[in-house]
Amino acid sequence: MTPPIKDKSEFRVLIVYPNLYMMLVPSLAVAIFTRLLKSEGFQVELFETTRYEDWETASPANRVKYMQARKFDYEKDLGITSRRGDMFADFRRRVLEYKPDVLIVSAVEDVFLQSVKLLEAIEDLNIPHLMGGVFPTAAGDRCLEFPVVQRVARGEGEAIIAEFCERVRTHGDLDDIPGVWSREGVGKVRKNPSPPLVNINLMRPDFSLFESERFYRPMGGRVFKTVPVETYRGCPYACTFCNSPMQRSVAKDEGVGNFLRRKTIANLRDELAEIRDTVNPEFIYFVDDSFLARPKQEIFDFCDMYEEFKLPFWFNTRPENCEADTMKRLKEVGCYRISFGVECGNEEYRRKVLLRYVSNESVINSFHTIADSGIPFSVNLIIGFPGETRELVMDTVELVRSFAGYDTLTVSIFTPYHGTNLRAAAVRNGWLDPATITKHTTSKSLLNMPKPYLSSDDIDGLVKVLPLYCYFPKSDWSALRQAEESGEKAEEILAYYQDVYRRDFLRENQDAAKVLVESATGCRTNPKDAFYFSPKRLSEVEIRMLSVQAS
Repeated sequence: MTPPIKDKSEFRVLIVYPNLYMMLVPSLAVAIFTRLLKSEGFQVELFETTRYEDWETASPANRVKYMQARKFDYEKDLGITSRRGDMFADFRRRVLEYKPDVLIVSAVEDVFLQSVKLLEAIEDLNIPHLMGGVFPTAAGDRCLEFPVVQRVARGEGEAIIAEFCERVRTHGDLDDIPGVWSREGVGKVRKNPSPPLVNINLMRPDFSLFESERFYRPMGGRVFKTVPVETYRGCPYACTFCNSPMQRSVAKDEGVGNFLRRKTIANLRDELAEIRDTVNPEFIYFVDDSFLARPKQEIFDFCDMYEEFKLPFWFNTRPENCEADTMKRLKEVGCYRISFGVECGNEEYRRKVLLRYVSNESVINSFHTIADSGIPFSVNLIIGFPGETRELVMDTVELVRSFAGYDTLTVSIFTPYHGTNLRAAAVRNGWLDPATITKHTTSKSLLNMPKPYLSSDDIDGLVKVLPLYCYFPKSDWSALRQAEESGEKAEEILAYYQDVYRRDFLRENQDAAKVLVESATGCRTNPKDAFYFSPKRLSEVEIRMLSVQAS
């Protein structure tokens, strides 16, 4: 017998947010879904896993361990405590207490397996659910290989979730909603075309479901109450290690619009004012893929608008987007810190494999401009790329040693995300099982490459010491090479250099003066030694092995 249709005010939605341990900035997607579902008149609550200690140790702890961030204490500095109970039992208990009519699961690939275990914990309750996010968009078929996953949303969730919830409420057909993929017989998937792209100017967040302590996070050695803000969606670049280009390709292929969209400055001003009045943040965390990849005048228009707020803020961008006058203006209105994607120091590999068309000379000169601005910044690097050798990693070290003024280095291990060209290359060359699902960007490498390419153990050793290679003089490199190994002697050497690095370079916060090691080029520029020209290290065969065209 079909149950009666509930009034919207009685219809309960539970947003499920699987997350890596202590990844603290509240999810913007969850906040937008909260606003959207509440505006439809539904009851909405949240279950998130951020504070559960019993999942794999993830990026924040590893970045401190490997000297990519300053030490902090979650409880003493941030006021946030871990949850040591059974995550899955707690989830089941929450579901039984709240009695949701529908579950909306927002998942990236790193937490997909966690999402599956959560759904398995309540599978017998037969609650309709929809799983969306970047991973279901990139690999909807793969998601539906897991029997517990009922349906996935491909594309932007804002255009799908309200319709899905209303269909559940009114006992409608759940399998013909645009963007929803579901099973259709044995081994078949019904793939409804994606809906049109949303107007991001209309998508405002509601952070009210997040616990108050979740907003606090360290930045540059200080702690701020931090709120994420999106000023544009998508990325204009085509980096082969990133899944943002996949989003753009999906939208283009399905004819639903240009995925790259920017908010108007007027709309952004109103959104910031609303966040200021409702959340009272101390810091704004712009989540755009590359914040300065926009018309120059728009950067100045943003700065003029932001004069009203002058809250310290952070963003991610690329060094070649920076000019002296824009950097000066950004600092005037509160830019506290910037992260710059460089990733690889070998120009040939960067151009021909990563599709990042910028010379070493241009990058080095850009960092002169950036350092002169006085805005503290970090440099983002990736090691363990498909086909990467130790020599290629040391080219990255040499390039970084030519940079002026950076505050920290963020070193990630290449993560073969679904929807990226370099994942396809790794699979094609037999270095990755095609069924592999990723963990996170500081977990052990998932690639199994033959010599002379890096092994996962080689990569782990290099991650431990890469910031040290960039800081200490080359006369210390033989000792640092020993520190890459395992064993008591290696740990002793590593501990010594780490102590010096933390004391003299990281120091207490980003504004403390750094001590540069005599005769080292790390963290300052010596024009005679600048790594303007990197060697050619790839054969034509290797370029074909790793190229997008071969995909």
